Amino acid sequence: MGDRRKSKRTRSKALKEMRLKEDAISELPDPLICQILCHLPTKEAVRTSVLSTRWKTLWLWIPRLNLSFGDRFFDSTRASCLDEFQVHIGKHNDKVEVVTSRLASWIDAAAKRKIQHLSVRFLSNTHKKMPSSLYNCEKLVSLDLHTVDLANGEFVSLPCLKTLYLTDNLYPNEETFERLVSSSPVLEELVIHGDFESDAIVFRVRSVSLKSLIVSKFLFDRRVRGLGVVIDAPRLCFLRVDDSCSESYKIAKVDSSLLKLDLSLGSYGIRTMDLCYTRLASAVRRFRGFVPVMSKVRDMTLSAQMFEVLYEYSRSEPLSRFGYMSSLHLRLCVPQYQLLPTVLESFPNLKSLVLACRDVYYQVCRDFFNIEDEVCFSSVPECLLSSLEFVDFKDPVEGYPAEMKLVKYLLKNSAVLKKLTLRLEESSSAKDEIFKKLLKITRGSTQCKVDILLVKKRKQSEEVV
Repeated sequence: MGDRRKSKRTRSKALKEMRLKEDAISELPDPLICQILCHLPTKEAVRTSVLSTRWKTLWLWIPRLNLSFGDRFFDSTRASCLDEFQVHIGKHNDKVEVVTSRLASWIDAAAKRKIQHLSVRFLSNTHKKMPSSLYNCEKLVSLDLHTVDLANGEFVSLPCLKTLYLTDNLYPNEETFERLVSSSPVLEELVIHGDFESDAIVFRVRSVSLKSLIVSKFLFDRRVRGLGVVIDAPRLCFLRVDDSCSESYKIAKVDSSLLKLDLSLGSYGIRTMDLCYTRLASAVRRFRGFVPVMSKVRDMTLSAQMFEVLYEYSRSEPLSRFGYMSSLHLRLCVPQYQLLPTVLESFPNLKSLVLACRDVYYQVCRDFFNIEDEVCFSSVPECLLSSLEFVDFKDPVEGYPAEMKLVKYLLKNSAVLKKLTLRLEESSSAKDEIFKKLLKITRGSTQCKVDILLVKKRKQSEEVV
């Protein structure tokens, strides 16, 4: 009898240990389980509520959720701290009206719970109203707003905000936007993408802490004319501008020696397929606002359109020599190749030249305008003779005559060149022919090394520069 009882106790103990092993996660403390649930999609985290009575409300304590409905989540009995809250609604989501009607109360509740990361994105044509409580989130670190209607910001205090992403939003006045930026004393990164819907006459970015500013696909309200952009950010280190609308730019109080500049002012030049002189002239006017800043910039990227603007500007008035520029990234199309020596005259101390030369118009130009035969280089700029050490062709070379003329020109005339990097597609049938042509080119620098990198063929959608 005693052995039977002992055997029964042993089996019971074994079963208990087996159950513990099968559900070891339930033995963890609630805070640790919540951290684990943070890494699950919201729907999966909520589904754990059916596991047992203990799990029924655990998901409500997760500090990071992506919600379509939030009333239960923002129940007053919940914890007082919230890390991240996201509301992302697509164009045809049938819940958009429900979410819109409750959004203000959710934002109010999130602000009270010391929200740190907030993202509200409506991918629709109608701007959704945001509450004024958004402007007083004392612990907010990052804010992402897409197609929302912002309240009048008479008082804004975001003492912890470091990153701010604004896309296609509606602003009641220019002061609201200005306060949103200037009242964030530790803001480091600002991205403005798409339409800027406002009656603003001057678009101002004022920040004592801002380090990175991106203005991408920027369009003001088209009903307003004569718009100007003022950037007052003394600690700015990176500025990217893609703007086809504003009339003028003024860059104030920026230490340009620390600034990395990326410009595309949205106008095709007379040597590309879009023959629009008016837009080119407008882009040249916008470019004038950047010239003082460029005097000490060391690293700059220019789009193919911007390269054309720089060339046209140099024709209309003497172009300053940017003696501090050491690294230049250019996107070029075939008709612009022969303009390169003229533009490089403005950069006498250039050390690194990066070229993206995959031309979306190449086939058209070659077939209809005989561009291949017209490309020639009539001069050698100072930087090729005294300072240029590195040239990098970022796009695969296909061996077309215009491409090889450009490679030959740089190899032959760069007196102190240390390395020229070319990329070839692995599957290219022209590899052997390109190798033969390279071996025949006389190099102007005895220490020059040519690096050839084989790369996989890119998808059609990735070929446009």
